[in-house]
Amino acid sequence: MTQMNRVRAGRPRVAALAVVLLALCFTPSLRANEAFVETAGGTVGLRDPRETTVALLSQTIRIYLRSDHYYADVSFLFYNDGPETRHELGFPRFAYGAAAEPFREFRTWVNDHPVAADELPDRDGHDPRVQSWFVKQVQFPAEQLTATRVRFRAMYGRDRLLRTVEYLYGTGSSWSGPIGTITVQVHNQAEHWVDGYEFDSLLDSVVVSIGRRDFEIHSDTVEPGVSDAFRLSLEPVPWWLRTTPSEGEAWAFEYLELKSDYLRLLTLEQLRLLRNTFFARKGLDFCSGPLGDFFRQFGWYRPYTTETEGLLGPVALRNVNRIVAEERRRRSVLIPEAQ
Repeated sequence: MTQMNRVRAGRPRVAALAVVLLALCFTPSLRANEAFVETAGGTVGLRDPRETTVALLSQTIRIYLRSDHYYADVSFLFYNDGPETRHELGFPRFAYGAAAEPFREFRTWVNDHPVAADELPDRDGHDPRVQSWFVKQVQFPAEQLTATRVRFRAMYGRDRLLRTVEYLYGTGSSWSGPIGTITVQVHNQAEHWVDGYEFDSLLDSVVVSIGRRDFEIHSDTVEPGVSDAFRLSLEPVPWWLRTTPSEGEAWAFEYLELKSDYLRLLTLEQLRLLRNTFFARKGLDFCSGPLGDFFRQFGWYRPYTTETEGLLGPVALRNVNRIVAEERRRRSVLIPEAQ
């Protein structure tokens, strides 16, 4: 299924407006692509892509979500279509709205060999979010592939109520031609509620679930602007659990169709909670079990029945069936030990 550059749950207009009206609060977030750079006078600037025959064929951005921080492990694959050359590669320290925090546990490799990188200040000022660069020398043999990799730990950023992970892929525009493929793998080890993701460019992207708690976003032939970024947004509690409809109003997913791409962002456990939320919203009593304990923390939960027959309307039933289908499909791709 092809999806444009933004994926969100089908949240109602009033909830979206409420979030927009909150005071803005930004703190540092994630980082950026390996770029074709040059150093001069102890500072770093981007070079013109016409000055290289090296193309960025693919990159895989693996993001491991922990409770209060995340790890990023990013692999790049280059191909040199011209004579052998040696370039400086820079990986920018990137943050929005505040001075960037230092990378923690930053490491980098070339063709699986660890190498050193020097941190130098940015010279161009083309993007105020770029504070400095981690620079290394890389040899690109003629008509051969070259692989690089970076890994680091970082704290989450914050955008209004949401935690954020942000990745500046636009610096990949410094290489010859478009970026062949971008793959983002999200490993949700802390069971965060993923609100959605977006690319600044109008990218066609495909999102698929690849495990109990993980999903992957894939996009081909990317020609980004130099400042284009990818953003992942995390909620402490999803909006559809927080909202309490006014008297006489229906809960959102009683009339809004769930998007399949949103379901693929949820973990198996979160899918189970979303499915049962339909019944909890209509007053199903889960008694003293774990589901009852979970729903009792929300003021809208007022259990009065143990019967499910006729409890849900047609749109809600279709949504529940979509969730069940995604749960079955997710289990079908898990190895037996992981189920």
